[in-house]
Amino acid sequence: MAYDLDKDNNLDKILRDYFGAEFFRPGINGLEDSFKVFNQIFQSKKIQIVTIAGTNGKGQTSHYLNDLLTKKGFKCALWTSPHVLSVTERFKFLGQYISHDVLLDTFNEVFKEDLSFSYYEFLFFCFCKICDSIELDYIILEVGLGGRLDSVNMLDADLTLLTSISKDHEEYLGSELKGILKEKLGVTRTHAFHVSALESLELRSAQYIELKNQKTDFVDLFENSFLNSEDDFSVRNQTLATFAYFKLMGLKVDRNLIGDMISRFECSVTKGRQEEVTIGEIKFIFIGAHNIDGLRKTREYFLSQNLNSKYEGLICAFSKRPSEDVEFGLSILETEPSPWKSIYVTEFEHTKAMPVDSFCVSERHTVTKDWQKLFLTIINKERGQWIVTGSYYFIGEVQKYLIHRFNSMEL
Repeated sequence: MAYDLDKDNNLDKILRDYFGAEFFRPGINGLEDSFKVFNQIFQSKKIQIVTIAGTNGKGQTSHYLNDLLTKKGFKCALWTSPHVLSVTERFKFLGQYISHDVLLDTFNEVFKEDLSFSYYEFLFFCFCKICDSIELDYIILEVGLGGRLDSVNMLDADLTLLTSISKDHEEYLGSELKGILKEKLGVTRTHAFHVSALESLELRSAQYIELKNQKTDFVDLFENSFLNSEDDFSVRNQTLATFAYFKLMGLKVDRNLIGDMISRFECSVTKGRQEEVTIGEIKFIFIGAHNIDGLRKTREYFLSQNLNSKYEGLICAFSKRPSEDVEFGLSILETEPSPWKSIYVTEFEHTKAMPVDSFCVSERHTVTKDWQKLFLTIINKERGQWIVTGSYYFIGEVQKYLIHRFNSMEL
Protein backbone atom coordinates (compact mmCIF):
# COMPACT_ATOMS: atom_id res chain seq x y z
CA MET A 1 0.00 0.00 0.00
CA ALA A 2 1.35 3.41 -1.02
CA TYR A 3 -0.47 6.47 0.25
CA ASP A 4 -1.51 8.70 -2.64
CA LEU A 5 -2.96 12.02 -1.48
CA ASP A 6 -5.10 12.70 -4.54
CA LYS A 7 -6.35 9.15 -5.07
CA ASP A 8 -7.02 8.57 -1.38
CA ASN A 9 -8.85 11.87 -1.05
CA ASN A 10 -10.97 10.90 -4.05
CA LEU A 11 -11.90 7.52 -2.54
CA ASP A 12 -12.63 9.16 0.82
CA LYS A 13 -14.85 11.77 -0.83
CA ILE A 14 -16.84 9.12 -2.66
CA LEU A 15 -17.42 7.23 0.58
CA ARG A 16 -18.36 10.39 2.51
CA ASP A 17 -20.77 11.55 -0.19
CA TYR A 18 -22.61 8.21 -0.21
CA PHE A 19 -22.41 7.18 3.44
CA GLY A 20 -21.14 10.04 5.59
CA ALA A 21 -18.76 9.09 8.41
CA GLU A 22 -18.20 5.43 9.28
CA PHE A 23 -20.50 4.48 12.14
CA PHE A 24 -21.47 0.98 13.20
CA ARG A 25 -24.95 -0.11 12.19
CA PRO A 26 -25.79 -3.03 14.49
CA GLY A 27 -27.59 -5.98 12.98
CA ILE A 28 -27.28 -8.14 9.90
CA ASN A 29 -30.97 -8.56 9.16
CA GLY A 30 -31.58 -7.63 5.58
CA LEU A 31 -28.02 -8.41 4.51
CA GLU A 32 -28.53 -12.14 4.07
CA ASP A 33 -29.80 -11.94 0.51
CA SER A 34 -26.91 -9.69 -0.55
CA PHE A 35 -24.19 -11.94 0.87
CA LYS A 36 -25.58 -15.47 0.62
CA VAL A 37 -24.35 -15.84 -2.95
CA PHE A 38 -20.78 -15.35 -1.75
CA ASN A 39 -21.21 -18.09 0.83
CA GLN A 40 -22.33 -20.43 -1.91
CA ILE A 41 -19.51 -19.42 -4.26
CA PHE A 42 -16.72 -19.72 -1.68
CA GLN A 43 -18.00 -23.09 -0.49
CA SER A 44 -18.25 -24.40 -4.05
CA LYS A 45 -14.65 -23.29 -4.68
CA LYS A 46 -13.56 -24.94 -1.40
CA ILE A 47 -12.09 -21.68 -0.11
CA GLN A 48 -11.54 -21.92 3.64
CA ILE A 49 -12.64 -18.96 5.75
CA VAL A 50 -10.94 -17.93 9.00
CA THR A 51 -12.78 -15.39 11.15
CA ILE A 52 -10.90 -13.58 13.93
CA ALA A 53 -12.82 -11.88 16.75
CA GLY A 54 -11.77 -10.19 19.99
CA THR A 55 -11.47 -6.79 21.62
CA ASN A 56 -7.74 -6.30 21.00
CA GLY A 57 -5.15 -8.13 18.92
CA LYS A 58 -7.34 -9.04 15.95
CA GLY A 59 -5.31 -7.02 13.48
CA GLN A 60 -1.90 -8.40 14.35
CA THR A 61 -3.28 -11.95 14.50
CA SER A 62 -4.95 -11.56 11.10
CA HIS A 63 -1.87 -10.17 9.38
CA TYR A 64 0.42 -12.73 10.99
CA LEU A 65 -1.72 -15.66 9.85
CA ASN A 66 -2.05 -14.15 6.38
CA ASP A 67 1.73 -13.79 6.10
CA LEU A 68 2.33 -17.35 7.33
CA LEU A 69 0.01 -18.77 4.69
CA THR A 70 1.10 -16.44 1.88
CA LYS A 71 4.81 -17.15 2.39
CA LYS A 72 4.04 -20.87 2.14
CA GLY A 73 2.56 -20.28 -1.30
CA PHE A 74 -1.15 -20.22 -0.47
CA LYS A 75 -3.43 -17.70 -2.15
CA CYS A 76 -5.04 -15.55 0.54
CA ALA A 77 -7.41 -12.61 0.82
CA LEU A 78 -7.28 -10.51 4.00
CA TRP A 79 -9.98 -8.15 5.27
CA THR A 80 -9.17 -5.77 8.15
CA SER A 81 -10.46 -2.53 9.65
CA PRO A 82 -10.19 0.32 10.37
CA HIS A 83 -7.60 1.88 8.09
CA VAL A 84 -5.00 4.45 9.09
CA LEU A 85 -3.98 6.30 5.93
CA SER A 86 -5.77 4.70 3.01
CA VAL A 87 -8.97 2.70 2.65
CA THR A 88 -6.93 0.34 0.45
CA GLU A 89 -5.35 -0.99 3.69
CA ARG A 90 -8.52 -2.99 4.32
CA PHE A 91 -8.07 -5.03 1.13
CA LYS A 92 -5.12 -7.38 0.77
CA PHE A 93 -4.99 -10.05 -1.91
CA LEU A 94 -2.20 -12.52 -2.68
CA GLY A 95 0.15 -10.63 -0.35
CA GLN A 96 -0.48 -7.21 -1.93
CA TYR A 97 -2.78 -4.34 -1.01
CA ILE A 98 -5.34 -3.44 -3.64
CA SER A 99 -4.53 -0.57 -5.98
CA HIS A 100 -6.54 2.64 -5.80
CA ASP A 101 -7.68 2.26 -9.40
CA VAL A 102 -8.96 -1.31 -8.98
CA LEU A 103 -10.80 -0.33 -5.81
CA LEU A 104 -12.38 2.67 -7.55
CA ASP A 105 -13.55 0.41 -10.39
CA THR A 106 -15.05 -1.95 -7.80
CA PHE A 107 -16.85 0.95 -6.09
CA ASN A 108 -18.43 1.96 -9.37
CA GLU A 109 -19.42 -1.61 -10.18
CA VAL A 110 -21.11 -2.15 -6.80
CA PHE A 111 -22.87 1.22 -6.90
CA LYS A 112 -24.68 0.02 -10.02
CA GLU A 113 -26.27 -2.77 -7.97
CA ASP A 114 -28.15 -0.16 -5.93
CA LEU A 115 -27.90 -2.01 -2.61
CA SER A 116 -28.71 -0.51 0.79
CA PHE A 117 -25.46 -0.60 2.75
CA SER A 118 -23.64 1.28 5.47
CA TYR A 119 -20.05 2.48 4.89
CA TYR A 120 -18.58 -0.69 6.41
CA GLU A 121 -21.06 -3.07 4.75
CA PHE A 122 -20.36 -1.52 1.36
CA LEU A 123 -16.60 -1.96 1.70
CA PHE A 124 -16.98 -5.55 2.86
CA PHE A 125 -19.29 -6.31 -0.07
CA CYS A 126 -16.61 -4.88 -2.39
CA PHE A 127 -14.07 -7.16 -0.72
CA CYS A 128 -16.27 -10.21 -1.31
CA LYS A 129 -16.83 -9.15 -4.91
CA ILE A 130 -13.08 -9.08 -5.52
CA CYS A 131 -12.61 -12.43 -3.75
CA ASP A 132 -15.08 -13.91 -6.22
CA SER A 133 -12.96 -12.70 -9.15
CA ILE A 134 -9.65 -14.33 -8.16
CA GLU A 135 -8.37 -17.80 -7.28
CA LEU A 136 -8.04 -18.24 -3.51
CA ASP A 137 -7.23 -20.88 -0.93
CA TYR A 138 -8.10 -18.86 2.19
CA ILE A 139 -10.12 -15.80 3.16
CA ILE A 140 -9.08 -14.24 6.49
CA LEU A 141 -11.59 -11.92 8.14
CA GLU A 142 -10.95 -9.55 11.02
CA VAL A 143 -14.22 -8.74 12.77
CA GLY A 144 -14.87 -5.01 12.84
CA LEU A 145 -17.02 -4.78 15.96
CA GLY A 146 -18.47 -7.53 18.13
CA GLY A 147 -19.01 -10.60 16.01
CA ARG A 148 -22.59 -11.80 15.95
CA LEU A 149 -23.87 -8.59 14.32
CA ASP A 150 -20.83 -7.80 12.17
CA SER A 151 -21.07 -8.11 8.40
CA VAL A 152 -18.22 -10.63 8.24
CA ASN A 153 -20.54 -13.04 10.06
CA MET A 154 -22.50 -13.31 6.81
CA LEU A 155 -19.78 -15.74 5.71
CA ASP A 156 -19.63 -19.14 7.39
CA ALA A 157 -16.20 -19.69 8.92
CA ASP A 158 -14.25 -22.96 8.76
CA LEU A 159 -12.02 -21.85 11.65
CA THR A 160 -12.62 -19.13 14.26
CA LEU A 161 -10.12 -17.40 16.55
CA LEU A 162 -10.73 -15.30 19.66
CA THR A 163 -7.94 -12.98 20.83
CA SER A 164 -9.18 -11.21 23.98
CA ILE A 165 -12.22 -9.81 25.76
CA SER A 166 -12.47 -6.43 27.46
CA LYS A 167 -14.86 -3.48 27.54
CA ASP A 168 -15.19 -1.47 24.34
CA HIS A 169 -18.08 -0.13 22.26
CA GLU A 170 -20.32 -0.58 25.29
CA GLU A 171 -23.18 1.24 23.58
CA TYR A 172 -23.48 -1.78 21.26
CA LEU A 173 -21.94 -4.67 23.20
CA GLY A 174 -22.92 -3.80 26.76
CA SER A 175 -20.65 -3.52 29.79
CA GLU A 176 -20.76 -7.12 31.07
CA LEU A 177 -17.75 -9.14 29.94
CA LYS A 178 -19.74 -12.36 29.66
CA GLY A 179 -22.21 -10.58 27.43
CA ILE A 180 -19.38 -9.20 25.28
CA LEU A 181 -17.93 -12.72 25.08
CA LYS A 182 -21.24 -14.08 23.82
CA GLU A 183 -21.35 -11.41 21.10
CA LYS A 184 -17.82 -12.29 19.99
CA LEU A 185 -18.60 -16.02 19.98
CA GLY A 186 -21.40 -15.28 17.55
CA VAL A 187 -18.88 -15.93 14.74
CA THR A 188 -18.45 -19.58 15.78
CA ARG A 189 -20.17 -22.44 13.98
CA THR A 190 -20.91 -26.00 15.04
CA HIS A 191 -18.78 -27.39 12.21
CA ALA A 192 -15.92 -24.86 12.62
CA PHE A 193 -13.01 -25.49 15.00
CA HIS A 194 -12.39 -22.64 17.47
CA VAL A 195 -9.13 -21.44 19.12
CA SER A 196 -9.03 -18.90 21.95
CA ALA A 197 -6.35 -16.88 23.77
CA LEU A 198 -8.51 -15.74 26.69
CA GLU A 199 -6.56 -15.33 29.94
CA SER A 200 -9.50 -14.85 32.35
CA LEU A 201 -10.50 -18.16 33.93
CA GLU A 202 -14.06 -16.92 34.39
CA LEU A 203 -14.42 -16.05 30.71
CA ARG A 204 -12.77 -19.28 29.63
CA SER A 205 -15.29 -21.20 31.74
CA ALA A 206 -18.15 -19.26 30.17
CA GLN A 207 -16.73 -19.95 26.72
CA TYR A 208 -16.46 -23.67 27.55
CA ILE A 209 -20.16 -23.83 28.45
CA GLU A 210 -21.22 -21.83 25.39
CA LEU A 211 -19.25 -23.93 22.92
CA LYS A 212 -20.11 -27.26 24.51
CA ASN A 213 -23.79 -26.37 24.30
CA GLN A 214 -23.50 -25.73 20.58
CA LYS A 215 -21.19 -28.75 20.12
CA THR A 216 -18.23 -26.77 18.74
CA ASP A 217 -14.77 -28.31 19.12
CA PHE A 218 -12.15 -25.90 20.43
CA VAL A 219 -8.74 -25.40 22.06
CA ASP A 220 -8.09 -23.02 24.94
CA LEU A 221 -4.44 -21.97 24.54
CA PHE A 222 -4.08 -21.06 28.22
CA GLU A 223 -5.72 -24.25 29.46
CA ASN A 224 -3.44 -26.30 27.22
CA SER A 225 -0.25 -24.40 28.21
CA PHE A 226 0.45 -22.89 24.82
CA LEU A 227 0.19 -19.50 26.56
CA ASN A 228 0.84 -18.25 30.07
CA SER A 229 0.25 -14.98 31.92
CA GLU A 230 3.85 -13.81 31.34
CA ASP A 231 3.43 -13.74 27.56
CA ASP A 232 2.98 -10.19 26.24
CA PHE A 233 0.13 -9.36 23.89
CA SER A 234 2.29 -9.63 20.77
CA VAL A 235 3.43 -13.16 21.69
CA ARG A 236 -0.18 -14.11 22.39
CA ASN A 237 -1.33 -12.89 18.98
CA GLN A 238 1.54 -14.61 17.19
CA THR A 239 0.94 -17.85 19.08
CA LEU A 240 -2.77 -17.79 18.24
CA ALA A 241 -2.04 -17.20 14.55
CA THR A 242 0.67 -19.87 14.44
CA PHE A 243 -1.54 -22.44 16.17
CA ALA A 244 -4.25 -21.64 13.58
CA TYR A 245 -1.70 -22.16 10.80
CA PHE A 246 -0.76 -25.62 12.12
CA LYS A 247 -4.46 -26.46 12.47
CA LEU A 248 -5.17 -25.46 8.88
CA MET A 249 -2.21 -27.54 7.70
CA GLY A 250 -3.49 -30.55 9.67
CA LEU A 251 -0.21 -30.74 11.59
CA LYS A 252 0.38 -31.79 15.18
CA VAL A 253 1.66 -28.90 17.25
CA ASP A 254 3.27 -28.20 20.61
CA ARG A 255 4.47 -25.02 22.34
CA ASN A 256 8.11 -25.56 21.40
CA LEU A 257 7.27 -25.88 17.71
CA ILE A 258 5.18 -22.70 17.85
CA GLY A 259 7.92 -20.81 19.72
CA ASP A 260 10.52 -21.92 17.22
CA MET A 261 8.39 -20.82 14.28
CA ILE A 262 7.69 -17.41 15.85
CA SER A 263 11.40 -16.85 16.51
CA ARG A 264 12.21 -17.52 12.86
CA PHE A 265 9.28 -15.77 11.19
CA GLU A 266 9.10 -12.05 10.51
CA CYS A 267 5.66 -10.62 9.79
CA SER A 268 5.20 -7.64 7.47
CA VAL A 269 4.68 -4.27 9.16
CA THR A 270 1.03 -3.22 9.35
CA LYS A 271 -0.31 0.29 9.68
CA GLY A 272 -0.57 1.59 13.23
CA ARG A 273 0.38 -1.72 14.85
CA GLN A 274 3.91 -1.45 16.26
CA GLU A 275 4.83 0.47 13.12
CA GLU A 276 8.15 2.30 13.36
CA VAL A 277 9.04 5.46 11.42
CA THR A 278 12.51 6.99 11.66
CA ILE A 279 13.29 10.63 10.88
CA GLY A 280 16.98 11.32 11.39
CA GLU A 281 17.69 10.44 15.03
CA ILE A 282 14.00 10.39 15.95
CA LYS A 283 11.93 7.22 16.00
CA PHE A 284 8.14 7.29 16.17
CA ILE A 285 6.43 4.02 17.12
CA PHE A 286 2.74 3.92 16.22
CA ILE A 287 0.56 1.53 18.15
CA GLY A 288 -3.23 1.85 18.17
CA ALA A 289 -4.75 1.39 21.64
CA HIS A 290 -8.35 2.52 21.73
CA ASN A 291 -9.60 1.07 25.02
CA ILE A 292 -8.49 0.36 28.59
CA ASP A 293 -7.15 -3.12 27.90
CA GLY A 294 -5.29 -1.89 24.83
CA LEU A 295 -3.58 0.85 26.83
CA ARG A 296 -2.68 -1.62 29.58
CA LYS A 297 -1.15 -4.03 27.07
CA THR A 298 0.71 -1.18 25.38
CA ARG A 299 2.38 -0.23 28.67
CA GLU A 300 3.22 -3.86 29.45
CA TYR A 301 4.68 -4.39 25.99
CA PHE A 302 7.03 -1.41 26.15
CA LEU A 303 8.08 -2.32 29.69
CA SER A 304 9.07 -5.75 28.38
CA GLN A 305 11.46 -4.27 25.80
CA ASN A 306 14.16 -3.75 28.49
CA LEU A 307 15.72 -0.64 27.00
CA ASN A 308 18.79 0.89 28.65
CA SER A 309 16.91 4.18 28.94
CA LYS A 310 13.25 5.18 28.88
CA TYR A 311 11.34 6.23 25.80
CA GLU A 312 11.37 10.01 25.51
CA GLY A 313 7.62 10.27 25.67
CA LEU A 314 4.18 8.96 24.81
CA ILE A 315 1.67 11.04 22.83
CA CYS A 316 -2.00 10.06 22.83
CA ALA A 317 -5.37 11.27 21.62
CA PHE A 318 -8.68 9.44 21.70
CA SER A 319 -11.88 8.84 19.81
CA LYS A 320 -15.18 9.51 21.57
CA ARG A 321 -15.91 7.14 24.46
CA PRO A 322 -16.95 7.40 28.13
CA SER A 323 -14.72 9.97 29.86
CA GLU A 324 -14.15 7.61 32.80
CA ASP A 325 -12.62 5.04 30.41
CA VAL A 326 -10.12 7.60 29.10
CA GLU A 327 -9.27 8.77 32.63
CA PHE A 328 -8.70 5.21 33.82
CA GLY A 329 -6.63 4.43 30.72
CA LEU A 330 -4.42 7.45 31.37
CA SER A 331 -3.93 6.35 34.97
CA ILE A 332 -2.63 3.02 33.63
CA LEU A 333 -0.14 4.79 31.37
CA GLU A 334 1.30 6.77 34.30
CA THR A 335 1.67 3.73 36.58
CA GLU A 336 5.19 3.13 37.86
CA PRO A 337 7.48 1.73 36.69
CA SER A 338 6.93 3.75 33.55
CA PRO A 339 8.67 3.00 30.23
CA TRP A 340 8.44 6.66 29.12
CA LYS A 341 9.75 9.90 30.60
CA SER A 342 6.62 11.94 29.87
CA ILE A 343 3.02 11.66 28.67
CA TYR A 344 1.38 14.18 26.33
CA VAL A 345 -2.40 14.22 25.91
CA THR A 346 -3.84 16.02 22.92
CA GLU A 347 -6.82 16.15 20.54
CA PHE A 348 -7.34 16.17 16.78
CA GLU A 349 -9.93 17.22 14.22
CA HIS A 350 -12.26 14.39 13.26
CA THR A 351 -15.96 13.60 13.57
CA LYS A 352 -15.07 10.85 16.05
CA ALA A 353 -12.37 12.74 17.97
CA MET A 354 -12.63 13.32 21.73
CA PRO A 355 -11.69 16.84 22.91
CA VAL A 356 -9.36 17.06 25.90
CA ASP A 357 -11.86 19.31 27.71
CA SER A 358 -14.27 16.38 28.00
CA PHE A 359 -12.20 14.39 30.53
CA CYS A 360 -9.94 15.07 33.51
CA VAL A 361 -6.19 14.84 33.07
CA SER A 362 -3.64 14.20 35.81
CA GLU A 363 -1.03 16.82 36.65
CA ARG A 364 1.53 14.21 35.65
CA HIS A 365 0.45 14.62 32.02
CA THR A 366 1.14 17.52 29.68
CA VAL A 367 -2.00 18.68 27.88
CA THR A 368 -1.84 20.40 24.52
CA LYS A 369 -4.59 21.05 21.98
CA ASP A 370 -2.06 21.72 19.22
CA TRP A 371 -0.55 18.34 18.42
CA GLN A 372 1.13 19.64 15.26
CA LYS A 373 3.10 22.18 17.26
CA LEU A 374 4.12 19.39 19.64
CA PHE A 375 5.42 17.25 16.78
CA LEU A 376 7.26 20.22 15.27
CA THR A 377 9.01 20.74 18.62
CA ILE A 378 9.98 17.07 18.75
CA ILE A 379 11.28 17.10 15.18
CA ASN A 380 13.36 20.21 15.85
CA LYS A 381 14.98 18.49 18.86
CA GLU A 382 16.10 15.72 16.49
CA ARG A 383 16.33 13.01 19.12
CA GLY A 384 14.50 10.36 21.11
CA GLN A 385 12.02 7.52 20.68
CA TRP A 386 8.36 8.49 20.90
CA ILE A 387 5.24 6.35 21.22
CA VAL A 388 2.13 7.57 19.38
CA THR A 389 -1.00 5.80 20.57
CA GLY A 390 -4.73 6.03 21.19
CA SER A 391 -7.14 6.33 18.27
CA TYR A 392 -6.21 4.91 14.88
CA TYR A 393 -7.78 8.05 13.43
CA PHE A 394 -5.25 10.13 15.38
CA ILE A 395 -2.40 7.96 14.13
CA GLY A 396 -3.63 8.55 10.59
CA GLU A 397 -3.64 12.33 11.05
CA VAL A 398 -0.12 12.28 12.48
CA GLN A 399 1.19 10.18 9.61
CA LYS A 400 -0.42 12.47 7.03
CA TYR A 401 1.27 15.43 8.73
CA LEU A 402 4.67 13.71 8.59
CA ILE A 403 4.22 12.79 4.92
CA HIS A 404 3.30 16.40 4.11
CA ARG A 405 6.28 17.78 6.05
CA PHE A 406 8.78 15.26 4.68
CA ASN A 407 7.87 14.90 1.01
CA SER A 408 10.18 11.93 0.45
CA MET A 409 8.66 9.91 3.31
CA GLU A 410 6.63 6.82 2.45
CA LEU A 411 4.19 5.41 4.99
